[in-house]
Amino acid sequence: MGESHVFVTKGSLTNFACDAWLLPTDRTYSVAGHWREALPRLEAVIASSRDVDFSSGAKLAQPLDSWPAGEPLPVLTAVPYYGISSVEDLVPPLREFIRVAAEQCERRRRAANGDPSRPVPLLAMPLFGTGGGGAGLVRGDVIQRLLQEARREAAEFDVDVALVLTNEKDFAFAQELRKRQPDWWKPLDRELQEHAARLGAHARDGKLVPFMGAGVSMSAGAPSWDALLARLATAAQLSDDECKSLKKRGHLDQAGILRSIYEERSEVGGRSFNQAIADLVELKRYGLAPALLASLGSREAITLNYDELFEFASNDAGVPRSVIPDGGGENDDWLLKLHGSVTNPDSIVLTRDDYLGFNASRNALSALVKATLMTQHILFVGFGLADDHFHEILHDVKRALPPEPQTEDGSATALMLSADPLDRRMVSQLNVVPMGEETSTAAGRTLEIFLDLLVALSTDSHSYLLAEGYEGALTESERSLRETLRDLGKRLTDDEAQSSGGVRLREMLAELGAPVPSQ
Repeated sequence: MGESHVFVTKGSLTNFACDAWLLPTDRTYSVAGHWREALPRLEAVIASSRDVDFSSGAKLAQPLDSWPAGEPLPVLTAVPYYGISSVEDLVPPLREFIRVAAEQCERRRRAANGDPSRPVPLLAMPLFGTGGGGAGLVRGDVIQRLLQEARREAAEFDVDVALVLTNEKDFAFAQELRKRQPDWWKPLDRELQEHAARLGAHARDGKLVPFMGAGVSMSAGAPSWDALLARLATAAQLSDDECKSLKKRGHLDQAGILRSIYEERSEVGGRSFNQAIADLVELKRYGLAPALLASLGSREAITLNYDELFEFASNDAGVPRSVIPDGGGENDDWLLKLHGSVTNPDSIVLTRDDYLGFNASRNALSALVKATLMTQHILFVGFGLADDHFHEILHDVKRALPPEPQTEDGSATALMLSADPLDRRMVSQLNVVPMGEETSTAAGRTLEIFLDLLVALSTDSHSYLLAEGYEGALTESERSLRETLRDLGKRLTDDEAQSSGGVRLREMLAELGAPVPSQ
């Protein structure tokens, strides 16, 4: 395993797939209402888990051991009971959370007795201490200290940590702090960091569009195409010989055979093939990859996945999506679901016949993809070069792209888990960026770290600069600029403020976090 890593993403902890997460409380087991509303059984579990050492302050972190084994483990973590006098007061509970959570994750992994989806556990935490803890007036200092300490403790206990934020100003400031430390992404080699910088420039220009395959959802427990077909075959009760014969065929033909079996059974009251697919891929918690891609700030996105994980992550990131073709158009940002959705099982595309029908009936969707290819830079994520679905899309890509790239780095990039020089010949019109020499859980983790760097480099907001609570952690030049801009805003006369230039200036100051003047 490489070095531990601390991620920063937008999202909601109650919808985030991880191994364990920090649930803020105090020694009286007081938990904020929004946690209880999101997790209805939480109150009962806490009531049955009271510990005298935690109540006395002898312990600062207590895992809820009776929480279901297949779900992220909440670890109650006590902020100082009488409030926070210094950001240093948050360091002991953070250290205790990471130590206790790491131990519990190791115990859970041993009990599961299977291959984990990540090479190291992933812990998650909110920006704690700035609400009921009372440190809201120094939230910039809190972010800086929590990131610093989380990084140190993650390295000691061989875990990864994700700081999951809901506030856009907190997110922008955390990214700025990390970008000041180039060694933050030391697990990535120089070439990968250069690729991330290239893609980050496209993102800042509003030109990067993620195109997501099955691998994006696998961090949350969604099956790969192979695993999905295997589970469908198991549910269809195929014999061992039939399963062996099935696996010798391509994905599209496997799906066609399974559909015919399900259709025979649906006539006698069984589930339809498409409903069985929807049931297997319908998940509620998104993993790191969907969360990071939703935090990227792209206005458009495309997916072949049937699940709603990217939609959930986008909602939690504050950028709700209009889903094309089946959803409404109430949001400016959109997600094109080319192969259907669990919300409409009949729309799911998987078999060869589905593809033929797709090509005949969804020309308008294909035209939208081609138009996007001509004007934006497509980022393929979560595909493998053995994926039939990927090659179906590549066929359209090759027809849509001009013979000569319009820009130096082409019109599309594919992030792959492994490298193969022959594979590059199959996708010569794409920039292929491999995460490692071979496909593995380690390569999957490298992809997450790559996306984390890409998100940081794409974040161009300075909405914290004039906002209250961040000034203590600003650099000297930022504090000087802050005072200059604040003074400029105060000196505007009413007539100046109402002029077209004055209105634009106030809009700019608001974008930098200045309070909007009351009317």
